Amino acid sequence: MIYSVTRLFFIVVVVVVPSVYAHIAFWHPSMWGFNVTDKDPAYSYDNRPVVPLARMTFNEWWFHNHLRYPPHPNDVFELPAGKAAVAELGCNKGATTWWNSSEGGDVRQGDWPCPRSTSVQFHTTGIDDVKGCALAIVYESDVSKIKPEDFTVFSVNQTCVWHRFTTFQVPADMPACPGGKCTCAWFWIHSPDSGSEQMYMNAFQCTVAGSKHDAPALMKPQVARRCGADPEHGITHPTPSNCTHGAKQPLYWLQDEGNNMFEDYMGPPFYNDLYDFKDGAQNDIFMTNTKNAVQSQKRDIYQPSRFSRFWGNELHASRETMIEGI
Repeated sequence: MIYSVTRLFFIVVVVVVPSVYAHIAFWHPSMWGFNVTDKDPAYSYDNRPVVPLARMTFNEWWFHNHLRYPPHPNDVFELPAGKAAVAELGCNKGATTWWNSSEGGDVRQGDWPCPRSTSVQFHTTGIDDVKGCALAIVYESDVSKIKPEDFTVFSVNQTCVWHRFTTFQVPADMPACPGGKCTCAWFWIHSPDSGSEQMYMNAFQCTVAGSKHDAPALMKPQVARRCGADPEHGITHPTPSNCTHGAKQPLYWLQDEGNNMFEDYMGPPFYNDLYDFKDGAQNDIFMTNTKNAVQSQKRDIYQPSRFSRFWGNELHASRETMIEGI
């Protein structure tokens, strides 16, 4: 197969770029894989928490393949109902409060997530190019019982990952965790404008503090649907009737197994209005909202977006062709 110089350059960049970027992760002692380094003998590849997830098997991307490295039972991230939880995001653990357990020591630079680096290190050309990230929860502490469809997104920050200290508003109606402990995860998918595409997932132990005694249960989360305005792909107006209203699952995308999103490579799903993830607490996730509960039962099967899937399929095929020829 013959490739033009421009296209071949694009393909080579996609293959090479992941080794150059620093990437980013949620950091807290409550997370699975908190102390995993690139020299960990348990892995045949670099599986640090900051390493992105793309074209992986289910076991490789689920919990970032860190289930063998659980947090200490007493390390739990607190979610104050009706208030803000502050997470720390960084390109390296040394950029966070927990720098003293990192390999490179203290490299903190205030609220900047990637010290001595530009925003290119976390896949964005500027604050106008960030696409948001999310926290999701399962009311279960035994991770062996958890499936991807069990996670419910409860908070979104649409300016993520621009700040090291990232605020997530917690819904006031969040119920208490059974036995005082739930399982949470941080999710992020970046803009395609800066580096090759992936998704990110870091899981952690969590608990909800200050819950109401009569707090409602969460709805069963459904698959999110693309329904917002999307000028980059010629869609100038939102389509509210196509939105998934109410509780939504995280966006599992671009893996070899376990996807619930099938968008093409150059049209990633995001945690923002494009998929009806509003900025802040997701207050429509509870069973008290009768309208949402009814709508969730009527939802049809997710269909891929109308714009071309060429990039996702052919790019993957091109990478395989190039690798075979090396």
